[in-house]
Amino acid sequence: MAGKQLGLPEQTVTSAVTRMTGRHLEAASRALARLEATGHPKGLHSFRVAIRRLRSLLRAYRPWLGRVAGRKIRRQLQELTRSTSVARDTDVQIDWLVDRRSKLRGPERPGANWLLRKLQGRKRQSYRAAASNLRREFARAARLMKKRIDGAGDEDACTFSAAFLEVLEPAVAESRGRLAAISGADDRKNVHRARVQLKRLRYLVEPLRDASAESRGFLRQLKGLQRLLGELHDVHVLEDELAMAVENAAKEKARRMLHFAVDGKGRPRAYVRRRDESHGLVVLAAHARESRDRLYKDLDRAWLAGRARPLLAGLEALREALREPTRLPPVKEAS
Repeated sequence: MAGKQLGLPEQTVTSAVTRMTGRHLEAASRALARLEATGHPKGLHSFRVAIRRLRSLLRAYRPWLGRVAGRKIRRQLQELTRSTSVARDTDVQIDWLVDRRSKLRGPERPGANWLLRKLQGRKRQSYRAAASNLRREFARAARLMKKRIDGAGDEDACTFSAAFLEVLEPAVAESRGRLAAISGADDRKNVHRARVQLKRLRYLVEPLRDASAESRGFLRQLKGLQRLLGELHDVHVLEDELAMAVENAAKEKARRMLHFAVDGKGRPRAYVRRRDESHGLVVLAAHARESRDRLYKDLDRAWLAGRARPLLAGLEALREALREPTRLPPVKEAS
């Protein structure tokens, strides 16, 4: 008679994490094939999510995984996400701009149209660059990971739930610290750091979604908080883009004015004076600032003022639901 199949919490940490690693690699490969076949942003998004989940998994459990989570592998995965960040940010900015453009008045639209053309050109370029590099770099990282997984033993008797509890509380404490460090709506550095840490915490808990109602409740809290931080970070990136666009549009207009002045063509010169992209871009920057302040107000009211008390309550419930009587110390990390 076959033995009872162990659930994820009862499996050894090495066995559980290597199996999840394989699933994340397969998800990334499928998403990459979709991106190559269609060029659709959802393919890029799915690829980035799979790689981020894999990076978070290896980062959290590297004390138990040895060479499977070595520094070389983690650097390769980090480079994969970095190489796709421009394409992702450009997609987000195009969506925001298309939505706002319909709300602009006639004289304000040339600026929006000017920026939209710039972003669409950048998107095409970034997607071509991603298509030419991602498959090769991902295949290299996947081969190394599979080789190390095949050579990994499963001698560590520590269960996955025990290892999870080892890493959960420090992750929550770091998340609280990152949130507490946010000083205002324009604190871009600490908003970004908190956003990254909350993603890591969410990916840490996600494998246990089906293990308990407490896990699902904790994830719902994290999803709402992560959404606020993500949207606030995107607005920060957008504000930088708009500030640079105002400067570049003004330079382009000055060059056009100079060209027509030298040629002595009065009518085109008058057209150039009327066509002022900077006006619309400044209006868009004001819209972005309004969005930034609104998002920060929601974040402050729901999370910062209370110093993330909901996280602590969710942590305690989850910890009690998954607590193990026996925990073995982790092994040292291999380079």
